[in-house]
Amino acid sequence: MQDNSKFSYQIGGSLAHQSPSYIVRQADRELEEGLRQGEFCYVLNSRQMGKSSLRVRAMERLQASGTICIAIDLTGMGTQDLTPEKWYAGILRSIVSASKLKFNWRSWWREQRDLFSPVQRLALFIEEVLLRETTEKIVIFVDEIDRVLSQKFSLDDFFGLIHSCYQKRQVNPNYYRLTFTLLGVAAPRNLIRDKIQSPFEIGKAIKLQGFKLEEAAPLMLGLSQTTSPQKALAEILAWTGGQPFLTQKLCQLVAEAAKTKTDSVAQIVEKNLIDDWEVKDEPEHLRTIRDRLCYRDSSKTIRLLGLYQKILRQGKISLDRSPEQTELGLSGLVVARQGYLEINNPIYRGVFNSGWVEERLSELRPYNRAIAAWLASDKLDNTYLLRGQELQNVLTWSLNKSLADVDYQFLVASQNLAKQEAETALLAVEAASKLLATARKKAQRRANQQKLAKHWLAAIACSVTGLILLLRSTGILQTWEWNLLDRFFRWRLTDSQETRITLVTIDEQDIKQVGQWPIPDSTLAKTIRNIQAHQPRAIALDIYRDLPVPPGNQELLELFNQSRPNIYVVEKVIGDRVLSPPVSQQQVGFADQVIDSDGKIRRALLSLVDDRELRLSLGTKLAIDYLQDKGIELKPLDGDRYSLGKAIFNRLNSNDGGYVKADAGGYQILLNYWGTENNFQQYSLTEVLQGKVITQDLRDRLIFIGSTAESIKDLFYTPYSKGWFRSPQKMPGVFIQANVASYIIGAAIDNRPLLRTHDRLWESLGILWWGIVGVAVAWRRQKTGLILTVGCLNILSIIACYLAFLFGWWLPLMPALLALNATAITAVLIRNRQGDRLKFQHTLNLLLQESNSLVGKIALEYFKQSEEPKNQAAITQIQQQTK
Repeated sequence: MQDNSKFSYQIGGSLAHQSPSYIVRQADRELEEGLRQGEFCYVLNSRQMGKSSLRVRAMERLQASGTICIAIDLTGMGTQDLTPEKWYAGILRSIVSASKLKFNWRSWWREQRDLFSPVQRLALFIEEVLLRETTEKIVIFVDEIDRVLSQKFSLDDFFGLIHSCYQKRQVNPNYYRLTFTLLGVAAPRNLIRDKIQSPFEIGKAIKLQGFKLEEAAPLMLGLSQTTSPQKALAEILAWTGGQPFLTQKLCQLVAEAAKTKTDSVAQIVEKNLIDDWEVKDEPEHLRTIRDRLCYRDSSKTIRLLGLYQKILRQGKISLDRSPEQTELGLSGLVVARQGYLEINNPIYRGVFNSGWVEERLSELRPYNRAIAAWLASDKLDNTYLLRGQELQNVLTWSLNKSLADVDYQFLVASQNLAKQEAETALLAVEAASKLLATARKKAQRRANQQKLAKHWLAAIACSVTGLILLLRSTGILQTWEWNLLDRFFRWRLTDSQETRITLVTIDEQDIKQVGQWPIPDSTLAKTIRNIQAHQPRAIALDIYRDLPVPPGNQELLELFNQSRPNIYVVEKVIGDRVLSPPVSQQQVGFADQVIDSDGKIRRALLSLVDDRELRLSLGTKLAIDYLQDKGIELKPLDGDRYSLGKAIFNRLNSNDGGYVKADAGGYQILLNYWGTENNFQQYSLTEVLQGKVITQDLRDRLIFIGSTAESIKDLFYTPYSKGWFRSPQKMPGVFIQANVASYIIGAAIDNRPLLRTHDRLWESLGILWWGIVGVAVAWRRQKTGLILTVGCLNILSIIACYLAFLFGWWLPLMPALLALNATAITAVLIRNRQGDRLKFQHTLNLLLQESNSLVGKIALEYFKQSEEPKNQAAITQIQQQTK
């Protein structure tokens, strides 16, 4: 007689195939047979169905026949800080370890890193190492294959590698020795993340079903103390449906109860498996099903619970292999039998019953009470349907969620009801909209007839202009006014040449030709002699010569001090002083310039007092001496005014024109440029030295000699310097001196306009006048006409100021434009504000006349909602008073 006292059931974990409680099923035979024939196999089923025990048995039987079996459990791979590199390296390490290859896989893996991707390296290892170093059949078991879905990176390439191994059998017979077996809780089509790729469905699917009575006979050994072990086992299988975990656990419970002859199988199930199951579920099984159903993917929970609820009510439903049915099947809660999907066993039905489902749904559905009542009325009572904001909130909540069919029916019915109610109210709403539109049109016409009160005109003009004048006095507008003046200079630029002045320039090429800088005195002396040969009026050397530059210093000094000196030199008197050569002070002019804060030269410094001695700039010195030769003398007038020929010069003060608190030291005037370098006749130093000049270009002219080389850095920004898309062009200092001389001579002889400004008071009155124009236009014109009129006035003011500039007046254009536009905009804003108040009052009065009707009430409510909070409060107060 067999001793069964030591027989035990194993609840959870893997069973060795020699375990007395191991049950050999059809799946065991199919898997072993398939692998021996070299087929790729996969065992994909719900948890605790015996997949791991199936793998252990298959491995032991295959190894006994000489097959190399490699088990890779993806649970041990983890997910934290895992990269594709580490994941594939872990797979390779498992293969090397299990196959007992004498192979330094770490060095090999690093050597191939720069050549191949991780999956390519694994494929290379299989072909060039594993299949070459072994001659036996190889079966690689990959357990917990569903773990690939929890990785942060895609492992589609891994399944592509397995598929590739299968395809390579046609070209490499060694691959017939290699096969794979995948085990886990997943559907084959879900293993590939990229839905464009074909699903992983190669090989043979091993269907793992529950225990059948004829297969489970070994379990009766542990039930020997029951009255009838066979009957007890049959009853156990009836409760568990053959589910391996539950069957082993219930057998254990029945065997223990048989010792005391107490409870029946039904009582044992009720007491130990169904009542308080969440507490007694050890080892965990039922909670695993619950978690997969309710917490794995919260967006699909309601859909799965709804499908399960339908099976509970109907007993079974037709099998259609939908994603929802597949997911529900992977939980183990339901099973496919004979073309239908039904609950796996009575224990599951007792645990996950209708009450449990309703409780879960009530936790998930924000509308659970409403849908329950609606279903109780056989979907006839529409009072339970959702409406208004509640419906909108639920629809928003349902986005990206997969709900049950009955949930969608409830939501569609709610939307249809809302649509019907909206259609019913639509006629009243349309009438109310027409009433509101009519009232607003009438109110708009009355508001348009209302003009801005005249007392506003003076207030707007004075206040806005005062603010602009204040801004101007702080210097905020200074740069803008300068820029507009610069633009006028550029607009006025012509091709006309200055006929009294010629320049001899020294550029980079000239310096290279001479061979040094400073230019030797002998070279300058030769240059001056060559120029004198053409009888110029005077020669100005705009190059500092405080120190001799041999050779030729004595020769140059003799030229400077000849009997009738007409050669002028420069000095620097502001800042770091640079002396002139030892010549008469009558032949010396300073080269200092006045530079505005934006780096440009717009003013000419004609003279200054240094050590109680009056000194003139180089350009001024040449111009005055030139005019004296023509009998034109400089005559002082009252104050800082001087007369010179046809011109009267006024000294520039610190706040004249667009300037604010400018440094007005010395005698400064606004520089009315003749033009750029292109407006002056020029010869290079090399051309003069080689005699390549035309006499008429030098005779009786003022000759300026100076550097234009960028390396000498005697360059300045002027009104002609602009650089939106390139670096601003600079003007050499010698050309600025030439412009000063040209300006003075032209004003004295040709009555060329001097650039002047009006008194500050008159400028302010002019700005105020433009402010009055702006507010007056806004008072008389409607919106479209106003924009056109103000635009034309802007253009007119620009043209007027430009024409004034051509006649020598710098008018405050920027403040005037600001006054014109700001007053017009301010007047429009105030008029619109007043018009809005009038329009509101007129519209409200018209709607109150119709407020006794439903249409009038709706129109009044619409009007209220469209207004600002202050007006809404006023309407609410009136509504309360009329109730």
